[in-house]
Amino acid sequence: MQSIFDTLLSFILMLLGFIVAAVAFVEVAARAVLSSIGIHGQFQTVLLLCLLCALIVVAFRIFGRLLAVLLTAAFVVYLLHALLGVPPNIPVRENSSEKAITL
Repeated sequence: MQSIFDTLLSFILMLLGFIVAAVAFVEVAARAVLSSIGIHGQFQTVLLLCLLCALIVVAFRIFGRLLAVLLTAAFVVYLLHALLGVPPNIPVRENSSEKAITL
C-alpha cells in the first residue's frame, strides 16, 4: 500500500516538476525578448507576472484532469491505508539480495 502511495506521489511531483520547468523556460525566454526590445524594470516585472498567471491557467487547463485523477487516487490509497492499515505484528521478510545494486 505504501509503495502505491509513493508511486502516485512521485507521479504528481514529476508532473509538477515538468510544469515548473516549462514555465521557467518560457519566463527566461520572455525576459530575454523583453530585454532585447528595451523593456526593463517594473514594467517588465508586471508583464512577466501576467505571463506567469496565463501560463498557470494554461497548465491547469492542459494537466488539470490528470493532476486531479492522480490526487484523487493518492487520497483514496491514503484513506484505505488509514482505514485498513497493516497490523504491526505481521512479520516482513527482507531479502538482502534485493538491496544490493548490481551493474
